[in-house]
Amino acid sequence: MKMTLRFLTAALMGLTLSTGWCQTRYTNLFSDINAQIPDGALTGWSDTRTWDFPESGTISNLEVTLTVSGGFNGDLYGYLTHESGFAVLLNRPGRTAANGAGYSDSGFNVTFGVGALNDIHLYQGVTGPVSPLTGLWAADGREVHPLSVLDSDLRTALVDSFLGVDPSGSWTLFLADVDGGGAQTTLLNWGLIIAVPEPATSGLIVLGLGFLM
Repeated sequence: MKMTLRFLTAALMGLTLSTGWCQTRYTNLFSDINAQIPDGALTGWSDTRTWDFPESGTISNLEVTLTVSGGFNGDLYGYLTHESGFAVLLNRPGRTAANGAGYSDSGFNVTFGVGALNDIHLYQGVTGPVSPLTGLWAADGREVHPLSVLDSDLRTALVDSFLGVDPSGSWTLFLADVDGGGAQTTLLNWGLIIAVPEPATSGLIVLGLGFLM
C-alpha cells in the first residue's frame, strides 16, 4: 500500500511539474467610448489606456475585443501597441488586386485571438457579407501602408507579438478611416483579455507528501 501511495504521489508531482503552469485570465473592457473616426483621414484617432496589472508575470495569452458601427469596413485601418508588441488588427478588409475598395458591409463586434484560424482581411470568404461581423478572428497582420495593402502581403504583425511581455502599462488602440466620402464610423468600445501564468496548484504536492508520512 505504501508503494502504491508513493507511486501515486510521484505521478501527481510529475503531472504538476510537466504542466508547470496554469493561466489566470483578466478582462478590462473600455466601454461607452462612442468616438467618431475622422472620415478619409490617415491621421485617424487613438485611445490610450493604462492598466496596472493585479499581479506580476508576462502575457501567456491575449484576446482583443473591438466593437465598431457604421461606415465601410474596407475603409478601416487599425493597430494595437504596448511595450514591444505591435499588432495590425485591421488593414482595409477585403482589399485585393481585384477590389481596391475592400468590403462595403459595416460594423465589427469581434475578438482577435492568438492562434485564431480565420484571417479577418478575407472574412467574407468565411461568412459572406454580414453587418456587423462577429466571432473570433486572427488579426490582419499586414504591416503595409493602408493605401497599398493587398491580401497577398505577408502577415508579420499579429497578436502573438504581445506574448512574453509585461501587461502593465499603456495600451494604445489606433483606428483610421482612410477612404473618405462614406458614412461615419464609430468606435463603441474595445477591451483586453489577458492571461498570465501562475504556479500550478500546490495542493497535489501537499497531498502527496502526506501520503509519504
